[in-house]
Amino acid sequence: MTAPYVPAATSPYPPSVDVSELGPGVFTYWAKRWSKWRLFSGWFMIVISLVSIILSPLAILFGVMLFRSPNFSRKARAKRIDLHQHGIALHEEQGLVAAYRFDQISVAQRITENYYNGFKTGTAYLLTVTGADGRSSKITQFYDNIGHLAQALQQGVMDAQFGRAVATAQAGYPVTFGPFTVTPQGLVCGQKHTVTWPLLDRVVVSSGTVRIMVHGRRTALVAKPIHEIPNFALFLALVSNVRATQG
Repeated sequence: MTAPYVPAATSPYPPSVDVSELGPGVFTYWAKRWSKWRLFSGWFMIVISLVSIILSPLAILFGVMLFRSPNFSRKARAKRIDLHQHGIALHEEQGLVAAYRFDQISVAQRITENYYNGFKTGTAYLLTVTGADGRSSKITQFYDNIGHLAQALQQGVMDAQFGRAVATAQAGYPVTFGPFTVTPQGLVCGQKHTVTWPLLDRVVVSSGTVRIMVHGRRTALVAKPIHEIPNFALFLALVSNVRATQG
């Protein structure tokens, strides 16, 4: 019988991960340097703040931020994330600080679009990668091409864990993704709702939220933010697969 699928973060005795286990390198994500406009704005605010005694603490704050940026800080500039065929490796000035295999991790992602007066001012990323031993690394837009990295993490987990998750569900074991649990009978949504596959209408993803829609109801039965669902892309793929075979 197929062994139960267990999310990586719950395994108490994981093997240590060596970079040699990750396969060949694919891409490197470097610390994102400030743009010329942002540098100019930083220096401008420092000068303006220094003119006023009242605002001088702001000058110190802007100065600290500026000199801690990858443009001026060797420590910040040395940070990078190497994407490998089977995982990622995080490096800092002192060298390798963490390595994760796609088949052993869970990834929670929070992506927030920021607006000011109706205009988009940027996108904030928080990717929390948790290994089999429970230790985690938080990755933000500090790194360049962070959107590409977010997609690469979800795809890497999908490729490495989808087959095992499907086999687990087919063997009759539940597969849990945060507030949701996929079973052969249906989708368990927390402690209050269980939606059988024939009752499930669709799963809607919009505005950073997953909504479970059922037949005969206009509004969502359950709505959960994406960042609460580890391995979000794998969850959607597994729901689609099990529903197609059991629904």
